[in-house]
Formats: sequence, structure tokens, C-alpha cells
Amino acid sequence: MLLGALSAVVAAAFVARIVHLRTKCTPHGLGTTTWIYWPTQTCMALAGILALLNTVLRLWYGDGTPAAILGYLSVGIAWIIALALNDDEHRYTVRSSDLIFSFYVLCLSSLLLILLPSADLQSVDNSQHKITLAMAPIVSLSVKRTITVDDIQNQLPGFMRTVPSYEALETRWRRNVEDSCPPSKKKRASLFKTILRVNAKGIIPILLFRTIQPSLLFSIPAILSLFLEYLQDQGTEREKSPAYGYLLAGALFGAASIRAIMQAVSRQYSIQLSLKTKVALTSMIYRKALRLSPGSKNKSTTGEIMNHMSVDADVWTEGLYFLSMWISLPVEVGTAMWLRWSFLAGIAALLAMTPMQVYRARVYNSMIKDRMSVMDERIRLTTEVFAASKVVKLYCWEAAFRKKILEIRERELVVLKRLGVIYSIMSIIFTSSTLIISLLTLSAYALWGGEGFSRGKLTPQTVFVSMTLFGMLKTPIGALAEATSETLATIVGTERIERFLLLEEIKESDVIRERSVPEDPSVPVVSIQDGTFSWVKSETSPSVDETVDEAQPLLSEMDEDSTPTKCRPTLENINLSIANKSLNAIVGRVGQGKSSLLSAIIGEMYKVQGEAHTRGRIAYVPQHAWILNCSLRDNILFGKPYEQERYQRIVHACGLEPDIAMLPAGDLTEIGERGINLSGGQKQRVSLARAAYDDADIYLLDDPLSAVDAHVDRHLWRNLIGPEGLLQGKARILVTHGIHHLRETDTVVMVRDGRIAEHGTYANLMAAKKMFYVLIKEYALKHRRHFESGDTPAAVATTTASGTERSEADAGSETASQAESETGYDDDQSSSDAMDTAEGNLEVAASHAEPKISMRIGDQKRKVNGKIIGEENIKEGSVGFGPALAYIRASSYKYAAMVLGFHILAQIALVATNLWLKYWIKRSNESSSLNGDHPTPSMTLFLSVFALLTVIYVAMYITVIYIGFALARIRASKTIHYDLLSRILRLPSSFFDTTPLGRIINRISGDVQVIDDALPWAFDNMAMFSVSVTTSLITVSVTTPLFIGALPLFLIAVMVIQHYYLYSSCAVKRIFHVLKSPIFQHFNETLGGVPTIRAMRSQNRFITENVARVDAHTNAHVTYLYCIRWVEVRLQCLSAVVILLVTIAFVTTRDTIDPATAGLALSFILTVTQDVSYLVRTYCDMQNRLVAVERVCEYIDLPTEAPERLSLLDASQQWPPKQGKIVFENYSARYREGLDLVLKDVSFEVQAGESIGIVGRTGAGKSSLTLAIFRMIEAANSYWARASDPSSLGSEVVGRNNEELQSGGRILIDDVDISTLGLVDLRQALAIIPQDPILFAGSVRDNLDPFLEQSDHSLWEALDRAHLKTYIQSLPGGMSFEVAQNGENFSVGQRSLICLARALLRKTKILVLDEATSAVDVETDELIQKTIRTEFKDRTILTIAHRIKTVMDSDKILVLEQGHVVEYDSPSVLLQRRDESLFYRLAEQAGEV
Repeated sequence: MLLGALSAVVAAAFVARIVHLRTKCTPHGLGTTTWIYWPTQTCMALAGILALLNTVLRLWYGDGTPAAILGYLSVGIAWIIALALNDDEHRYTVRSSDLIFSFYVLCLSSLLLILLPSADLQSVDNSQHKITLAMAPIVSLSVKRTITVDDIQNQLPGFMRTVPSYEALETRWRRNVEDSCPPSKKKRASLFKTILRVNAKGIIPILLFRTIQPSLLFSIPAILSLFLEYLQDQGTEREKSPAYGYLLAGALFGAASIRAIMQAVSRQYSIQLSLKTKVALTSMIYRKALRLSPGSKNKSTTGEIMNHMSVDADVWTEGLYFLSMWISLPVEVGTAMWLRWSFLAGIAALLAMTPMQVYRARVYNSMIKDRMSVMDERIRLTTEVFAASKVVKLYCWEAAFRKKILEIRERELVVLKRLGVIYSIMSIIFTSSTLIISLLTLSAYALWGGEGFSRGKLTPQTVFVSMTLFGMLKTPIGALAEATSETLATIVGTERIERFLLLEEIKESDVIRERSVPEDPSVPVVSIQDGTFSWVKSETSPSVDETVDEAQPLLSEMDEDSTPTKCRPTLENINLSIANKSLNAIVGRVGQGKSSLLSAIIGEMYKVQGEAHTRGRIAYVPQHAWILNCSLRDNILFGKPYEQERYQRIVHACGLEPDIAMLPAGDLTEIGERGINLSGGQKQRVSLARAAYDDADIYLLDDPLSAVDAHVDRHLWRNLIGPEGLLQGKARILVTHGIHHLRETDTVVMVRDGRIAEHGTYANLMAAKKMFYVLIKEYALKHRRHFESGDTPAAVATTTASGTERSEADAGSETASQAESETGYDDDQSSSDAMDTAEGNLEVAASHAEPKISMRIGDQKRKVNGKIIGEENIKEGSVGFGPALAYIRASSYKYAAMVLGFHILAQIALVATNLWLKYWIKRSNESSSLNGDHPTPSMTLFLSVFALLTVIYVAMYITVIYIGFALARIRASKTIHYDLLSRILRLPSSFFDTTPLGRIINRISGDVQVIDDALPWAFDNMAMFSVSVTTSLITVSVTTPLFIGALPLFLIAVMVIQHYYLYSSCAVKRIFHVLKSPIFQHFNETLGGVPTIRAMRSQNRFITENVARVDAHTNAHVTYLYCIRWVEVRLQCLSAVVILLVTIAFVTTRDTIDPATAGLALSFILTVTQDVSYLVRTYCDMQNRLVAVERVCEYIDLPTEAPERLSLLDASQQWPPKQGKIVFENYSARYREGLDLVLKDVSFEVQAGESIGIVGRTGAGKSSLTLAIFRMIEAANSYWARASDPSSLGSEVVGRNNEELQSGGRILIDDVDISTLGLVDLRQALAIIPQDPILFAGSVRDNLDPFLEQSDHSLWEALDRAHLKTYIQSLPGGMSFEVAQNGENFSVGQRSLICLARALLRKTKILVLDEATSAVDVETDELIQKTIRTEFKDRTILTIAHRIKTVMDSDKILVLEQGHVVEYDSPSVLLQRRDESLFYRLAEQAGEV
């Protein structure tokens, strides 16, 4: 404000002075002093334009106080008036005005005060960061200690935040889409044009900056021309005073300094505007993913959507900066042409290369699209494999999937290599063009540059000013390669996002939703009239894209040779009415459409016809529980406020009290991704608790009881779902495979072949004696007394704590076993005593009217850290040379040496051209001074040598780019990706339990992409600038000895600036990478639960979370940009100081210095100062890029599982096993070193061919036992248990002997100690049907036989025995039918049957069934059990099941409790022990005795 007031006063004084000169003085008629007049006029004009531009921008954006706006306006007006005053001063007086000089000093001082950084980081306001260059507090802090996330808070300007950025772009995009919707318009909406229109206000100042910069850039060679002319005139009649030389030196300094600041401001603002676009696109992609229709979901897999966010949106990080280059480059070239007409010859050469550039752009665009497509495929498959890492390891499929991923990667590298070849060819334009232009330009000038197109005289002024021009053009022309690449990548990425955003969205109007429940009880809360629904649009035929969940009956009546018919709608002629507060059951066989009916109600399917209406808020419990990576309490609250009383009632009703008691930190324990530390039953009950806490009006429950045991089932029924449960006042629609609760429901709906076959009360349906009656009579349990007599709540609560609920997940056993000692169980007690203790505790809890979680447990647990997902490691200090050496080693030392060597040869050729020009000038001058006595040098010789050196330079650069980008880069990328993928696949399962999938994918996608694309350029630029700076420093030092004295000071200053910048930028870059992983993680997590989010109308909460994570990441990115601008301005200003010192030195020694030597030195010094700046930035940029290698190496260096192949067998031992005998000898195991044991001194023996049923409570160790057989966990304290522990990294693991191997006991299979086997040898000899039926994207054949080892006959036979042959034959392509991601186009039951077929194909002697039939109906379960009894009769079978009936016909029952074996005998013997037997009590509760 003060400066503005002073400017107004000065402007008035200027006007008064103009009036005085024009009225009181007479023009002297001597003209103007050119070397003073034009530089001063130019500087004043720029100052006025910038001040007025700032005023316009602040008015446009509504930013700044009125005082500030008026201040800038006053300054601008003052400088414009100063132009007129300066002109009058030169016309009427002999020099410029003292008043103007005083105003200049005033403005300069004020500018320096404004740019001074604030000492207090916390006081920095967001608005000051729009075009700020002050990062001193953060940079200084980074040297004292490592910067943390808290240190860089509030750096993000308001206009860059996600919400305003998204709203601006989304509003315009929606309008454009609507305008292009009419059929008459053939053109679709363009996202690229929309982005440009939205950012038009911001792009205008960028373009203004871009057009002004060339005048500053090329004012330097203009001033240099005057300076060399000044040196040449020494000793002649045109000799000028030293003051003139000093003034030119100051002008060079001023032009270089102003250019540096303007360039930094321009780049910062353009990149900030680009980031604004990026965050808007990221938010649009996220929100679009929440609105995709069923068909659109098929077209965009999770991996592809993640790629849109991580790769396609990321191209806009600097998009507008590179786009603006297409404005600045013509201006820069045009300015150069205006300064030197002979430059037209070089431009003609550049234009001659345009067709090659056009061809290159077309080819490059095609290659980028190919690469993005291949990258999508790679990321999708990699994500699937890592998400299902446990199943991959159990099936021993690591090699098969590694091969598939590497084949895709090989295709990606082929594209990268072709791009490298294109780069090498086009280096003629982008790297060598300046030397080619200089050859043609100087040749043209030498041949026709004189009067009348005679030969021109090559003087130092002519040659070295031209060379300086060419050197300055080297940067923009060289940047043309990057600008072209980035522009094409931006266009391609935007088009991919555009196609995604134009995908069909789910139609909210398909289901009429009312938020309130009708007061009239006769009005149904859910009604469907004549409804027909499909997972694919009715006009489309079935294809590999279909996601028909339960679309067709499992066992249809087709012949094997019949051809598949056209796919009909999944649900047809649905008429359904659900009354308020009613309990409704939906039953039917696997694949009949039960789950689809719920999906139709929540609007997840296409409505072909009819009407669907819901009245009231909906809570949805999917068949596969969707669990968030947060605390158990937050999973239940789901964004709702915590109400302790309601929360405790719901926890009790869902039977979660004992589970919470077992968790290390109670309900504050962190739940891993996909609920990894919860059992299947626990996950389902958490999902039920979430729905109950939502307090909705309508509850859609998709078979939640299949995941729990009979006693837990009864507890949930009585306390939550049933007529007397917590939800009794709500409308409930329950999909179930059980039939024992149906008589207590209000209505039963039987679905068959996508139609409602029967609908009515239980009594009416039984009286009708149709299909429902047959189902009940044939498959009802023989013993119903425990479900009909009415157990007491206490007894039911007891069974919750002591039953055989669906087996624990890996980490679930881990956490549960750690806490068992705190829940009242004593290792010395017998199992019955433990049961009594648990029973007593729960009876007390149940006796309260309002059940509560034990506060004793809660208080204790709160003090325990419940996190299992550790914070991502952020290293401190600089990156160091380790990652650089790792990258060079991956690319090969040979290629690295060749790249450096060819760079040196190219630089030698470049220096030789300048020396040759100097020599030629000297020869020409000598010839002219001797007046013909000395022969005139041959022009042919001059041009021939010049052309030869240029050809050598061009050839060197073509070679170096080819080696660097077509050979070295490909080898490095291939090696690093192979090592990373192979190591992650070989990491122990505990790594995947404690590491979020998003964090892993960030390494395999984001970091690998940096290694593929950015790092090779960083290394190449580092080599080029290092060689260039070295040769330039040598040249300048030789030609200007005075520079040697200043050189150490210059280098010290550079090193100090680099030191500060490197510490801050590396720290911020690491934070930047770490804050990126949560975005991936949250995005991936959201995509897995879209139906639940939409059904419960929680989109806004998840969008808010996404916005917060994106803003945090963008805040780190902006801080990193500030660091770059900090070093950029300081290095450029330091370079300007060096130019000032050298020019002053030349003025001081003007009588002795050779003008040609001075021209050569100044030409190099102008280049070297710029190159030093680029060198420091490139070095720091390389260090920051190496963070990606550092992060990748962090995973590569992690310890792996035991070797895949390891043969320590005696000659008498045979493998694979021929009998299947299993012996556990005092076996103990834990999930990770440092945790409590989950199996403790387990000893038992399984004879060959026996069938063993394994039962026990949650956390007892059932799944842990089976995992031990597969060596997913190792014997405690064994060599491999310690060797695979990350804490052992860097320390030697000793004790590889028999005693150490047996320290935690051992497992023998056919008398072979499995710890002496390689993991592949072991796991290939075993078969398992896992708890979670997981399918992978690919064909059905690939899912059955990824190694392609089986014949078609064997595959069809396995499918036949699994009761799937007929259904698979009905699909388009049969076994070639493409399975959707996660098997979404198969029902859960069908996926289980495919897993059964896998087990049938593996002719092993040992089979493990881990809850194999939990997701199928009783009829299909009966068929599966029959198959198992007949097909596996000669195998040893270990079965974990929550249905006691499933294991009743086993040869023996193994009962586990707290990791110990408490019972092991035949079922008949254990049942005879009655109350003394834990197994008897479990069977009694299940109604089997």
C-alpha cells in the first residue's frame, strides 16, 4: 500500500517533469544514446506491463485487498509514464532522469522486501503461496532435522484444493456431455477441450508470461553483441569509456536475473494450474467409479480404474506447462530470426525436419496407447495375484502367475524399446538441431552475408553472438522432445479418462426410493411389480464381459453337446411385496438368483421392465463381508457417531463380545485389509453389526448365517435377526441356505431359474406340497430339538464363545491366541473347565438387562497398540549412492560406461567446433590485416571441417540415446521389475497380512513407472550436463585466468545451495511417495464395496475421505515444487552474478584481452552458468527419482520364505508321498517372530487314507494347523522361521542344523520331515479347497490349470465330478469363457465348485478342506460331500467345517483349544464321553446327537 502511494506521487512528478521539458526546453537534435536508451525503455516497459498484469489477475480472481490492487495499478501507471519521460529526457537533455533512477531503486528495494521469507513457517497463509518463491523456513529446517508431514501443512493454495477444482471441471463437463447427447450430434464431448476452457482464465497469464520471456532471453545476446563490439573498438576511433562496459555488464546481470525470476514464477504457476486439473480428474474418476452400471463395471476392472487415477490423471502434473511450450517456442525462434537474418537457413533446416516430426508424433501416439493398454493389463493381473496371495501360495501358482505377468511386461518393454529407437532418431532434431542450425546459419552468412550477397566476414561479434543464440535455443528446441512426448501422453491419458467418464452410469430411476417409511402399515416398504432384471443390457448378447451373478441354474437340463442359447434376463416376472416390520426369507439352490434379487432391490442391476419401489433407508449385508482397514469399532460405526449404549447392545446381539475380548486392543484393534485378522464368521458378524448400527428401515441380508456355526447362527437369530431380535421392528429380507429358521419367518420366497417359484407363509407352502415342501422334507435336520426347544440366552451366549465357528484367518489366529490368556482361560485347565469359565462369565453378562462389554477388558485393551498395519517407512537424509549403483548395475556397467563415453566424445566434438570457429576467425583477421600478403583461407576447408565435426556430434548423440533408451533402460526396467515381482511373490504370507495392497501396488506401478520413464532421462541429463559443465569450466578457465580465482567461490556457493535443496527435496519427495499409497489403498478398498456404499447411501463420506487424502498428497507435491523454485531462482541469480564478474573482468583487462577469446569465453560462460543450474537441478532430480529405486530395493531386500527347491532327503526317502501318513511331533508355531504361539506342542498321527475332522473355537488353531502343513507358517524358532523374519535383515541367521530345524517340533509326511523340502516340492504334493473361493480374471481353463498340464478330457471330467460340466458347457466358449475379475460372473457357490474341480485335478495323497461348503445350499452340499467320499476315498483328508454334520462321518475328530490338542479319537468314542467331551457338546448344540 505504501509503495502504491509513493508510486502515485512519483507519477504526478513524472507528469510535471514532462510538462516542464515540453514547455520550457528545446530539443537538442543529437538523437538518442542507443546503448542506454533502448535497454532502459525495455526494462521500464516490462516493469509496467508486469504491474498492470498483476492488477488484472487480482481483479480477475478476486484476490487481494483493494489497497494492494490500487498499489500495483499505481506502480504500473508510473512506469508507463516513465517511458514517455525517458524519451523526452533523451530528446531534451543528454541523459536519463535522476527521478526515474530513484523510482527504480525504490521499486527494487520494495521487491526485495516482499521476497524476503517469513521466519515463522506457521504464519504463512495459503494465499501467499500462489506465486511464492520463499521456502527458506522449510529448507533451513530440513538441514537441522528430517522434515515430517506436520512441517509442511497448509502449503496448498485454496484454488488448488480438490473440491473447488472438481466442481469447476465437473460442472463444465456435465454441460458439454448434455450438449453432445442429441443423436444429431456425431461428436462426443471432449474432456481435453473442457479442461482448457475451464482453465482459460489461468492459461491467459501463462501465455503472456511465455510471450514476454523470449524478449528477456534474447536481450542477453543483444547486449553481448554490444559488449563484444565495445571490446573490438578498443584502440580505434570508436573506443568508448569503461563506464559503458560496466553498464553493459550490469545490463547482462539485470536481464539474466529478471529472466530467472520470471521463468520461475511462470513455471510455478503453470504447474500449480496443472495440479489443479489433476486433482479434479482424480476426484471425477473416484466419483464415477461409485456410479458405474453393471455393464460398465465389466469394461473397467479395478486395475484399469486404478491406472486411470495413478497414470492417466498423473500426466496432467505438468500438462499445461508443456502445452504452453507450443506458444513460447515459435516466439523464441521468431525473435532469434529477427536478431539474425541468416538464421533463416537454420530454420529452413528445422522446417525440413517437420515431416519426420509429424511421423514421429503419429507413431509415438500409437505407441503410448499400446503401452497404456498393456500397463492396464499388467496392473490388473498383478493386483489380483497380490490380493489373493494366500491362495496363490497354497496352490503353488507363483511361477505360473509370474510367467503371465512377465509376458505382459515383455510386451510393455517391447513398446518402450521402440520408443527408445524413436528417441535416438529424433535426437537429430531435439539434441543436435542447434549445432546443425549453427552450421547452416554460419555457412549461409560466410557465403552470402556481405553486401550484395557477397561473402560475409566472420567476426567474434558475429560468430559468438550467434553461438550464444544457438546455445540459448538448445534448451527450448531440446525441450521440444519432452514437450511432444508429454503433450501426446497428456492427450492419450485424457482420452482414456474421457472414455471412462462417458461409460454408462447406474440409473437411479430404476428403483423409486423414498427415504421415509409409510405410516400406513398396508403399504409395503419394498415392492416389485412385473419386474425383469438383468446383469447385462437386454439388447446385448452374452459375452466375456458379462457379470451375471447367479444368472443360471447350477444343474440345468442341457445335453453336453448342445449349443448355448441366448442369455435371458437373470430375473424374470418378479412380483414381490415386503411389509414393514416383517421377516422374509429367500431360498433356492446355488445360482438361481437369490443374491441377484437383493441386488435388484438396491438398484445394482438393469431394470428391463416393471417397477421397483423402496420406502425407507436400506442397510445391506453382502454375502462376502466387506471390511474396512480401520478399527473394529469404526467398521461398525461406519461414519455414525458413537453411542455407547446402542453400540454395546448391538455388539452383544451380534455375538462379538468374546471376539472383542480376544483382540489385543479390544474393539480399537485395527482390522487389516479385507479383514485379514478376522475369521469368516467374525467378518460376517461385524458386517451385521454395521448394518444394525445404521438403524435403517429395511435390512437386506445376503446369506450372513452361512459363515457361522449352528450355535452362533441361533444366537444371531434370537438376538438380532429373528422375531424377538434387535431388528424385530424392521423389514428384513434374508437370503439363506439354511431351512431350520423358515418356520419362524413371516413369508418365504423360493427362487428357481430366476423366477419366484413359490411365495407365501411357511405353513401355506408346506400345505401346498410343491418344491418347497420336497426341499424341507428331504434335507431338514433329523434332530431339531435344540432349535425348537428354546435355549436360554445364557446358553446361546456360551456357545458363541465355545463353538466351532468358521475357521480363523491367518492373522486372526495370531491376534486371538495372544489375548486368550487375558480372557480367563488357563493353559492348565482342562477343556471343560475352560468351557465352564467362559460360560460363567457370559451368563453374568447376559443376566443384565442391557448387556455391556467388560470394562475391565476394555480398559486394559485401550493401553495396547491394536495396529497391525505399520506406518510406511520414510527414510532420512539423502538417497545416497546405493540406489544409483543398483540402477546402474541393473542397466549393466558396460552400457553405463558407453553412455558416459559417447557423451564425452559428443562434447569434445562440440568444443572442437567452437575452437575451429575461433581459429578460423583468427586466420581471417590475419589475412585481412596483411592486405593480401597472407593467402585467404579456403572456405571449402572451413565448411568441410565444420560439417565433419557436426556430423560426428550428431552421430555421437544418436548412438548415446539409442544405447541409453533402447538398451540400457530396457535392461534396467526388466531386471528391476523382475526382481521386485519375484521377491514379492516369495515373501511370507505375514508380509501381505501387515502391508496394505495399495502400498504394494504403488511400488509395482508408480515407482516402476518412474524407473521406466523419468529415471533414464535423469541419468542421461546428469551425464550430459556433467560433461558439458566440466568442458565449459576448463575452456573458460583457460581463456580467462581471472575466472579461476572466482571458480572456488562459485563452486562452494553451488554446493551450499545444492546441500540445502537436496535435504529438503528428498525429504518432501519421500513424504510425497508415502502419501500416495493411502490414495491407492482407499480407492482399492472403495471399489471392493461399491454395492454396500451405494445401498447405504454413504457415497459422500467416502468422497470426503478421498478428498482429504488427495489434498494431503497434493500439499506435499506443491511443497516439492516450492523447493524446486527455491533452488532454481538462487542458482540462476548466482549464474547472473558470475556473468557480471566475468564481464567486469573483461572490461578491466580490455586492453589485453583478445575479442575472439572473450567471445568464446562469454559464449561458454553463458552456457556453463545455465548448465550448472541445470546440473544441480538434474542431480537433485535424479536423487529424488532414485527414491523410487530406493523404495523398490526396500522390498527386494526383504527376506523370503524357504527356497522353492531344496532336497535334503536321504536315499531311503521318497517324495512325493505315496501313502499320505501325517505325523505332528511336539509341533509349535507362530505367525511372526515375536508373537505368541498359535500352535503349542501339537502331537498326533494321521494314518494313510484316514479322514480327520478338525474342530475348535475361533482362535483355537484349526486353520493354523493346515497352514503349518503347507509351511505357510514355520515351526517356532526354526531356521526358516527366523530367516524369513524382516527383523533378521542384515544379521546372520545361524543354526542351520537338525537340532535347530526341530526346535519347534516337526511335521512328517510319509516319514519325510517337510522342513527339508523346498516349498514347491511340498505344496505341489498337497491339495486344498480354501475357505475363500477365489477366481482370477482369465479363462475357466486358466483357473483350473494355469500350468497347462492337463488334457481337455481331464478338465471336463473334473468339472463333471464337481457338478459343473453342464453349466460350463452352456457358457459361450465353454472352458474358454472369460472369468471376470474376482470371479464376479459366477456365484459364490459356483466358485466353490470350481475350487473343488481344482482339487480333483491334483492327484495328491493329501487333501485339506477349509470350510469348503459354507457358501452352498444343503442340496449342493450333499452332492459335494458325496463327491468327496467317492473321489477322495483313497486320500488322507483333513476337514475344517462349521457344520458338525460334515465331519460326523470322519474316521477321527481332532479338537483344538488354545493351540493345544485336547481330544483326538473317533466320533463314536468322543460321543460316548458325553459331557466330558467338548466334541459331544458341539454336536449336541448342532442337533447331531
